[in-house]
Amino acid sequence: MNQRSDNEIQFEIENETGSIEGPWRPLLGSFLLAMGTGMYFVATIAGPPPAPFALPVPSGYGFLAALVLGILGVNLLRQPHEGRDPDWQPQRPGVRFTSIELYTRTGCHLCHQALDVLLTHAEFLPPVEEIDIDSDPGLVQQYGDLIPVVVIDGRERFRGQVNVLLLRRLIEATSPRVTPLVQSLDPGE
Repeated sequence: MNQRSDNEIQFEIENETGSIEGPWRPLLGSFLLAMGTGMYFVATIAGPPPAPFALPVPSGYGFLAALVLGILGVNLLRQPHEGRDPDWQPQRPGVRFTSIELYTRTGCHLCHQALDVLLTHAEFLPPVEEIDIDSDPGLVQQYGDLIPVVVIDGRERFRGQVNVLLLRRLIEATSPRVTPLVQSLDPGE
């Protein structure tokens, strides 16, 4: 079987969907959201004297610009439409992979999001084994702030966030496991 790297799969997804994913999307989205928030606060405190300063334009324009920047930032931070399709099904039903480990730590909201994504696809995945890295100093040193980390069949696949499109592509590209038939223990049959 031809093994492709995660980057090759990601590139193919981008070509097929027409969306260009990459590190610039969350960075730009975070930047625009921060700029919109900052502009909102500036427009809020600016005004006529007792205010610390006045804007050269009416504050309504500042609020409008803050709203536009915030909406653009949130849209860049959202998953693409293909990743939000609740009716998605692979072409071949069945469980893939033999093991999934989710490295987490207490109070990690990204870990909860990663678990939610994995549980959304639970009918195609084996049970998820959650491993708290705080219980092992070696794991804390290895992963530190990179959590959540998802290891599928012994290979690290996701760090920080589970990319829904890539997870679905992995499910689609992997053949379902063949489960052995349970034989009857009754010798009379």
